[in-house]
Amino acid sequence: MSRDPVSAPLHRRLENWGNASRGAYDPVDAAKITRAWQTLHPRHRDMLRMVYLWRASHEVICRRMRIPRRPAQRLELELAAARAALTRALETADKD
Repeated sequence: MSRDPVSAPLHRRLENWGNASRGAYDPVDAAKITRAWQTLHPRHRDMLRMVYLWRASHEVICRRMRIPRRPAQRLELELAAARAALTRALETADKD
């Protein structure tokens, strides 16, 4: 984890957040991610939970989220939207 969590890429921050129950992680940054995550739309929360906390397979995520499995980019677009929503929530939280 970077010394400055704000400058760390979002993917690494989310991996840190997912590791909270698995071992070594940065608890301060994980708490920031959790607070921002709680403000998201339920669909985005569920997507991020399945990918980073549960580490579910693409097949499971598509089935539970009712995302068509083909083309494969559909899942990536949904995940990108969830990450973008989290980025906006983190930016809003940093302003406050």
